[in-house]
Amino acid sequence: MPAFSSFILKLRNFMSGRNGVDKLTAGLLVIYCAVAAIKIFFRGFPIVWIIVSVIQYLFLAYIIFRVFSRNLQKRYRENFKFEQFLNAWKPYFEHLKLRIQYAGTHRFRKCRYCSEFLRLKKGRGKRTVTCPKCGKELKFYFLF
Repeated sequence: MPAFSSFILKLRNFMSGRNGVDKLTAGLLVIYCAVAAIKIFFRGFPIVWIIVSVIQYLFLAYIIFRVFSRNLQKRYRENFKFEQFLNAWKPYFEHLKLRIQYAGTHRFRKCRYCSEFLRLKKGRGKRTVTCPKCGKELKFYFLF
């Protein structure tokens, strides 16, 4: 066991002052794995397979570069921009999750005035709904 703890100590000393793994690196690793999975489908096409392999290894090289980089400020800015990008898409995926969760029992419509998504129970006929965000009354007609 002392050899293992000695290795951990050496690794910790080596990584001190380096970037390590952050959200952008983890995201790049997911893309790397996706490209590796896609590469399986191009085994019969050697040129395409080589191009996809080069792309895959470029992602791997950039991941390794980011993990061992000592330019922490630049890596922090890159990670911050990536997190802003993720936060911009977060509401879309939260709404998609709700649409999937309530697909069998509800319909989703947008308010004409404030663009808020409204969740309405499924059913036929005319509905009058008050938007919880802007307070306007909306009429919807469902044929089925």
